[in-house]
Order: sequence, then structure tokens, then C-alpha cells
Amino acid sequence: MPKRNFNPNLVISYHRMRQSIGWLGLALPFILLTGNYIINEYELLNNEHLLMTQCNTYTAGHSFKPSISHYYYTTVGELFTGTLWAVALFMFSYRGYPQRDEEIIPSDSFMTNLAGICALGVAIFPTSSDYCLTDNVRNYISSETIGAVHYIFAGFFFITLALISIFNFRRTANVADFGKMPSHNFYKYCGIIMLVCIALIVIYSVWIEENYPMWKAYNITFILEAIALVAFGFSWLKKGRVDSN
Repeated sequence: MPKRNFNPNLVISYHRMRQSIGWLGLALPFILLTGNYIINEYELLNNEHLLMTQCNTYTAGHSFKPSISHYYYTTVGELFTGTLWAVALFMFSYRGYPQRDEEIIPSDSFMTNLAGICALGVAIFPTSSDYCLTDNVRNYISSETIGAVHYIFAGFFFITLALISIFNFRRTANVADFGKMPSHNFYKYCGIIMLVCIALIVIYSVWIEENYPMWKAYNITFILEAIALVAFGFSWLKKGRVDSN
């Protein structure tokens, strides 16, 4: 069998794909918060010099939303859904290690495809909450049923990303070296942080929010989601380094 030529450009492109996924996840919460604040603070959607035609006056709610998903209904809603579609596209394009006979870990491709499907589910099925009524960028208001579907996709999305970091990112060409490389502890801790954030969001949503409504003012879900996305972003950025194991 002839020896295949090694193309370093393919390796660099693959690592750049990982870095792109990492930057998208890392930047998303901060871009949404900052972008929505700037548009609302300077009333850009009500500026006749920027918008040639206006069918209605834009009424903005508070720029700091209870969760990242609530930005779907704001001035940066397209940025929210567009980023999720971009992440999904990268996830579908990712391959990595296949599942091997001596492992119980699913293939990298299976896990990233699952994450991509969940990302699309989060984008397609918007969240539901009374907070959605505070912005009038979109007239469509999600139902409780659609919101429940959104929460399921969002939960599986974060869980899948955490499992990819804990298990798939710690695989090597040699099965016996699983978890033994210098960078593997970093991936494990990033995944654990994501799982802890998910657990805290569930606890907050089903117990604290109902029994201690004063905590709603602190937008706990947004903060925990942002921490989880930062951990996800750093995990993929490190994996995107050419010298990373």
C-alpha cells in the first residue's frame, strides 16, 4: 500500500475548527449582553438616521436577561440563533476518534453530531417566560410546550458538551493513555464545571426561584450558563492548539 502524504494544512484547519468552536462558545454570553445593552442604551433601533423606515417604535426591556436563551427575543436575537447554527455546523463537520472495540466511549463524531442537533434544537425552539414580553422585537411569543422542548435541548446540549470534554477530549491514539496526558485534567475540570453549572441551574429553577423570588433579580441562570460556556470555550480552545494532546 503506498504511503499517504501528510498534509500539515489539513491539521492546521482541523485545529482552527476547534478554536472557532471555542471562541463562539466563549464569546457568546458577553457579545449578547454587550450588544443588547449598546443598542438599547443608545436607542439605535429608534434612530431615524440609522433606520430609513420604521413601522413601529421599539420598546426595550432590561438589557441583562435572566438567561442566555432570553436574548432570542431581543435586538441580538439573530446573533444568538446564528451563533448556535454556526456551532452546529462545526459540530457536524467534526470527526475525531472513532469508537474502538476496547472502549465504551461513543465516537467523537457521534457526540459532536448529538451536540449539533441539540444546538439546532435550542435555536429552533425558543424559551418561554414572562420576561419574553418585555421586548417587542419579535411578535412571536413561545408557548410553554415549545419552551419545554427548548429546555430539553439546552440541557442535553450542555451535558453533551461536558461529556465530550471529560471523555472524548481525553482520548489518544493509544487507548491505554486515556486521561494520562498533561492537558487531560484541564478537559476533565472544564467538563465538571459545566455539569455543576447545569445541576445548579436545575436546583435554582425548580426550588430556589419558586421559594426565594428575590433571587430573580440576580439572573442566576444567565451567570451559570455563561460560566458553563466559558468552560466549554476554554476546553475547545485548548484542544485547538496544535501541540495539545
